[in-house]
Amino acid sequence: MHRNRITSPLVLAAALLATGLMPPCQAFAKDWLEKVEVKKDGIDHAPIEVSAKMGGYTSIKSKSHTFMFSLYARATSGERIVAMKLGVVDPVRYFEHDGGYWHQIFTNRDIGSGSKRTVSINFNPVIPMGKIQWFGSNPKTKCDQKLQKLMSEGMTKQQVLSQPQEAVARAYFELDAVASRKNKAAKGWNMNNTDHQRDSYVYDVRVVCAAGNKKVGN
Repeated sequence: MHRNRITSPLVLAAALLATGLMPPCQAFAKDWLEKVEVKKDGIDHAPIEVSAKMGGYTSIKSKSHTFMFSLYARATSGERIVAMKLGVVDPVRYFEHDGGYWHQIFTNRDIGSGSKRTVSINFNPVIPMGKIQWFGSNPKTKCDQKLQKLMSEGMTKQQVLSQPQEAVARAYFELDAVASRKNKAAKGWNMNNTDHQRDSYVYDVRVVCAAGNKKVGN
């Protein structure tokens, strides 16, 4: 499955201006970690739904969304993975507080209690809509943009809203993995005797723009 990285400077700059996010971090090499990766794992169970009325799209109907992740971290031969943290801010760091932003921490039995050099986790969190960090436009805006695009191609508003439409929104995530020396991994590790590495991912989410309930004008 391909990695949804934003690499084009022009596309990235436009998206960053819209969201206020910093650029997606490249997985940068650290001495004690060989690889850290977060990516989509499979197909989402359901799309995000956007409601419509006679004048156009009104609001995001879905209250939450289930994401499907594959999380992976591999330490070098003398080290072990002791913690991981998935979040929506840039940057995500295990030892730093993320305020009210959504995040999930993996420690202890989640990652083998410091006994594993390689940790692989399938994780399917249900994230409230208000906690998702959109990379670019949110689902409702994506539907508005789809409406304008179809109208610019010759369709009337009535024709567009007479049936459901589809769009794609993009959510931003980062994974931070922490490694410690093997003799410290079971206990005794902290910010001063560990190393960490991050990876970022822009997650495509299918959006269904509902049909309007009433007849609309052109």
